[in-house]
Amino acid sequence: MAIGNPFGLGGTVTAGIVSAQHRDIGSGPYDDYIQIDAPVNKGNSGGPTFNLAGEVVGVNTAIFSPSGGNVGIAFAIPASTVDTIVTSLKNGGQVARGFIGVQMQPVTKEIAEAIGLKEPKGVLVAEAQKDSPAAKAGVRIGDTIVAVDGERIGGAKDVAKKIANVAPGKSVSLTLYRQGQERTVTVEIGAQPKA
Repeated sequence: MAIGNPFGLGGTVTAGIVSAQHRDIGSGPYDDYIQIDAPVNKGNSGGPTFNLAGEVVGVNTAIFSPSGGNVGIAFAIPASTVDTIVTSLKNGGQVARGFIGVQMQPVTKEIAEAIGLKEPKGVLVAEAQKDSPAAKAGVRIGDTIVAVDGERIGGAKDVAKKIANVAPGKSVSLTLYRQGQERTVTVEIGAQPKA
């Protein structure tokens, strides 16, 4: 169920199903939306999305609409993400995103074959910035990051989201594929540099 204020009609409730999780709609590097088909229109943004047990599972955020009206495709930020952000804002007045300091490129089928990976998963390290957390942990150009904290990753967005959600000062383990073997390094997460 989605609650909001579409067209100034406060307290409007609509119902639908979750169509997908972890949707990337191209709005930023940390996209991780719940896709719902509950009718959501302009003015619903910021309203809660509930499950049938009455628990808030997301915050209505965006719609896909060529016309500006509801076409049955809406997106909500997961409640767990909102909770992390609100806690960060309460504690420090800003969102502190984790940073390891690598430039990544996708592992294509051709790259996977060239380096000996069975399938094109993970990300190739194109650069480990000097004095970055990754470089200090021993991550090198040409390494392939295949897992973060033991969880296999599919691509660069997975790595970016997982690292961004770790508080600076905490550590993660990166599983690297290098010269035909996997090895694990521990990286102390740094703070995202200010632009």
